[in-house]
Amino acid sequence: MPPLAVSAGYVLLIALWGSTWAAIKVGVEAVPPFVFAFERAVAVSIILVGLSLAMRHPFPRDRRVIVSAIVVGIFNSGSSWAIIFWSEQYVPSGLVSVFGASAPIWTALLAHFLIRGDRLSAMKVLGLLLGLAGIGVLVGAPDPGGRPEALTASVLLALMPVTWSIGSILQARELRHGSPLPLVAIGTCAGSLFLLPFAAAQAGQAARWDLSTALAFGYLVFLGSCVGLVLQMWLTRRLRPTTMTLAQVVIPAQALLIGALALGETITWRMVAGAALVVVAVALNAVAGGGSRSEPAPVASPAD
Repeated sequence: MPPLAVSAGYVLLIALWGSTWAAIKVGVEAVPPFVFAFERAVAVSIILVGLSLAMRHPFPRDRRVIVSAIVVGIFNSGSSWAIIFWSEQYVPSGLVSVFGASAPIWTALLAHFLIRGDRLSAMKVLGLLLGLAGIGVLVGAPDPGGRPEALTASVLLALMPVTWSIGSILQARELRHGSPLPLVAIGTCAGSLFLLPFAAAQAGQAARWDLSTALAFGYLVFLGSCVGLVLQMWLTRRLRPTTMTLAQVVIPAQALLIGALALGETITWRMVAGAALVVVAVALNAVAGGGSRSEPAPVASPAD
C-alpha cells in the first residue's frame, strides 16, 4: 500500500485535474484561447523557474534529458493546450476531458514497440479496440449546428492523446531522475515558445478580464499546473503504471459532472456511450498492465 503522502497526492491530483477543464471553459469565453493558453504557460514557467532557483534545485545538464524535457513540454503544455483551449469554444469541457482519457490506450500500443517487456496482450488489444470505438462515437458527439469548427475540434482532440502518449513514454524513460521542478519548468518554457505565434495571431482580439476569468486563470496556473504538473511527475516515480492509469476513469466523470452542474453543459446519450467505451478501455488496460514500475506510467491529462 502506498505511503499516506503518495495516496493523498494521488487523490489531490485527480481532484485538481478533474476541475481544470471547467476553468479553461470560463477563461476562453472571455479571452482569446491561444492568448489565454500562452499567458498560462508563461506564468507557470516564471513561477517554476523562480522556485527552482530559490530552492536551489539544479537544472539538468545532460543534453538527452534537456531535449526530452523540451519535447514533453511541447506536447503536454504546447500543442495540447493550443488544441484544448481552442476546442473548448465549440466542445463541452467535460467531453474534451473524455477525449484526453484515451491517452493510456495509445500509450499501451506505443509501449509495445518502445518499452522492453511491456507487450500487448489480448486484453490490451481488446481495450484498444473499445477505445477506438469510443473515440469514433465521441468524434460525432458534438452537434456542429452549422459550424464546422466543432467537428474539426473533435478530430484534433481525438489525435491529441497520441502526442501525450509519446510524452508519457519519454517522461518515463528519460525524466525519472532529478528534481521535478526544473524539469517541468523546461517543459513549460518550451510550451510557451510553441504557443507564442498562435497567441501573436490573436493579440489584437478583444479580451474581457473580470473576477471569474482571473480566478480561473489563477486556478489553472497555481493548482492545475504548478502543483498538478510537478505532483504528476513525482507520483509517476512512486506508483505503478496501472494505478496512474486508473485516474483516467475518475477524471472525465468528474469533469462531465462539473461541466453539467457548474456550466450548464448538456450531456447527451451519445457522449455517455462514447465515454463509457473509453472508460472500459482504460480499465482493461489498467488490469492488463500490472507490470513493473519501470513501465511507462500513462499520465493523467498533462495538459490540465
